[in-house]
Amino acid sequence: MDISEGATYWVFDTSSLINVKELIKPAYRAYVLDALAHRCQTGHVLFPPEVVDELNNGIKRGRPDAPLWWAKANRQQGCRLGRCYDELVAVMNHAVAKLTADPDQTGGEDDADPHVLATALKVASRGGEPIVVTQESRKSFPQVPLNVAAGSLGLPSVTLYAGLISMGVWQDHMRN
Repeated sequence: MDISEGATYWVFDTSSLINVKELIKPAYRAYVLDALAHRCQTGHVLFPPEVVDELNNGIKRGRPDAPLWWAKANRQQGCRLGRCYDELVAVMNHAVAKLTADPDQTGGEDDADPHVLATALKVASRGGEPIVVTQESRKSFPQVPLNVAAGSLGLPSVTLYAGLISMGVWQDHMRN
C-alpha cells in the first residue's frame, strides 16, 4: 500500500501514543487504540521505527505498556515507509527543524522527533497530506518543539485530542 495523492496521513510521535494513557479513561483506551490500529491497517496512520525504539527505551521494569504493545502490533503497516534517510538529511539541514533533535540523547536509540518529520516529508513527497500528531509544544532553549519544527517545514501538526476529533474517534465521555 503506497501513498495516495491528496489523502490525509497521520504521522504519530511517541508523545501522542504515550498521551493515550493520560487523555483517555482506562475503560476507553482499548477502543481508541483499536480505532488507531484500524486506521493504521488501512494505511492512514504512520510512525517511524524510531517511535517503537523510543517507547521500548521508556519501559520500566521490563513491563510493556499499551502504547508499546500497540506500536509493536502495528509496526509492519505503520512503519511501512521505513527509515527515511534522505528526508532525515533534509530535516537535519533545515535551520529550524534540526533544532528538534535532542543533543543529550545518548541512549542506544535515536530521538524519534527528526524521524517523525522525515516520515511526514516522505508522505508529502509522494503526494499525500501528512499531519504530525504530537503532544510536544515546549522544549528548553535552544531546542524547538516538534510542532514548531513541523510548522517550519510547512507541515501541519495537531495534538492527540485534535487528531482523534478529526479522525472521528473522540467522544467526550472518554476524557480522563
